[in-house]
Amino acid sequence: MIAIGTFIELDGNYYQNFFQGDSIGWDGNSYMFSGFGYSGSSVDLEGGNIEAQLVFAMNALSLNMAKEAADERQIVTIKTVWLDPETLVPKSNYMQDVFMVTGFEHDSSRLALRLSSPLDAISADVPRRRLTERLVGALPSTGQIELL
Repeated sequence: MIAIGTFIELDGNYYQNFFQGDSIGWDGNSYMFSGFGYSGSSVDLEGGNIEAQLVFAMNALSLNMAKEAADERQIVTIKTVWLDPETLVPKSNYMQDVFMVTGFEHDSSRLALRLSSPLDAISADVPRRRLTERLVGALPSTGQIELL
């Protein structure tokens, strides 16, 4: 049996989706429960179009949060972790993604935050950051990049 949980950080608020009605500590932060789903990210072949969604129940609170996050183009960090299937205690990191909220859509029952890569290919902003070797390690020196 496999159990996977998701932690998100959005505008200084920390949420998790597996300890219903409770908070849990992870990576030095306390994550409160919020019922949400994460679509995972999808990338095109060129690597320039990275998209994902966070889906919440539709209510006044989630609508206000989504509007503010989209208007301010907030950065969201999503950590997916392996859980112990018996206790739902986080065991190890599976992956981490960083996105910018680019919009939202909703109907009467659900609200979906649209997430995209925070990198701006034209001005190299992450908002107001550039990819440097100090931030990310070795960078390619040519445009010749091959996917193996």
